[in-house]
Amino acid sequence: MQHVLLIALGDFKARIMRYALTALAIGVGVALLVALMAVSDATRSYVEQTLLRVYPADIMMYSDSINIPLYLLDVLRKSPAVASAEGIIITTGVFNGKVVSIVGIPLRDVDYFAIDLIEGRLPSADGEAVVEESLGLKPGDVAIIKIYSGTIGGERTIQVRVVGVMRSFLKGFVGAFRLNLVVVPLDWLQRSLNTGPFVNTVLITAKNKAEVKALYTSLKETYTDAQVYTQESLLETVTKVFNALNVVFLVISSAALATAAITTFAVMSITVRERLREFGLLKAMGIPSRDIVLSVLAEVVIIALLAGIGGVAIGFYGANVVKQLLINMGVNFDVTITFRYTYAVTGFATSLGVAVIGALSPIRKIAQLRPLEIVQSWR
Repeated sequence: MQHVLLIALGDFKARIMRYALTALAIGVGVALLVALMAVSDATRSYVEQTLLRVYPADIMMYSDSINIPLYLLDVLRKSPAVASAEGIIITTGVFNGKVVSIVGIPLRDVDYFAIDLIEGRLPSADGEAVVEESLGLKPGDVAIIKIYSGTIGGERTIQVRVVGVMRSFLKGFVGAFRLNLVVVPLDWLQRSLNTGPFVNTVLITAKNKAEVKALYTSLKETYTDAQVYTQESLLETVTKVFNALNVVFLVISSAALATAAITTFAVMSITVRERLREFGLLKAMGIPSRDIVLSVLAEVVIIALLAGIGGVAIGFYGANVVKQLLINMGVNFDVTITFRYTYAVTGFATSLGVAVIGALSPIRKIAQLRPLEIVQSWR
């Protein structure tokens, strides 16, 4: 085994620049893979945590029309399986050419909805509102919103006075989630829209998580006109979206890794060709083919380790650098990117796999060499 390592290290030193460039090619592919994994995991974690914070209920009932009576909440609250039931109105409107989402919530339970204030305060009286920062309003401003929605059967205009500004939902770093929320008192919105004692959304929290599925089934069968969702189903949707996104990331990374494998094949093929006479002499001296193959394989492993270390480090820190660059450019992408051991494991496994695949054919050629033929070919 000692002579195997001596042969490997001797050749590695002689061709260190060539092997360093090979490690760089593999490292770039690994870095891209790790960076995409880190960004995807950080974004997924942030989206899930945000959904859990702004949607604390286990079950949501939603109707396209504002037709869920408030007395239903009392019925639900009396159920032995229900811990709480909150009724709200969610509708849409237009302000300064922007589509806005208007949410009416009970003032007594305003803290339940985890409004993340930047400045100002929460609503405490009729006509007061907290708006998302994406609308460009500040406390004291007055906003006139036109509502065109099937939930109210026509057009309405409401005027609100901004008393607070909150951070954009999901910080707005995904355009599809720029909801432009306007939060107002529920009873005032009901009067303004002339809906009476009705809501179109009910958020329900179960006393026991084990009873959520049964409660969901019961509500879905009882209130057939409403759409019923569970918090778990929303999280499953998030997971499916990010799984699909990870497939796209994998395809992108695979292109770079395939290039690295081709580079490794080319480099190792040239190296083997240059060392044919050396290998023939070693075999003629009685050194088994296995040991020669192991010496070349050791070189490949060293290349893979260097590429893995560099790729994992550059990928992780590179993801943080890109995040900061996006923030400096005004893109809201302030998610926390944390290191996970799976990045190192995936990075090293990928690096080793690419290096071995690229070197497999040249190594096989070494194993099939016949010493006499090689020596004769060099006469």
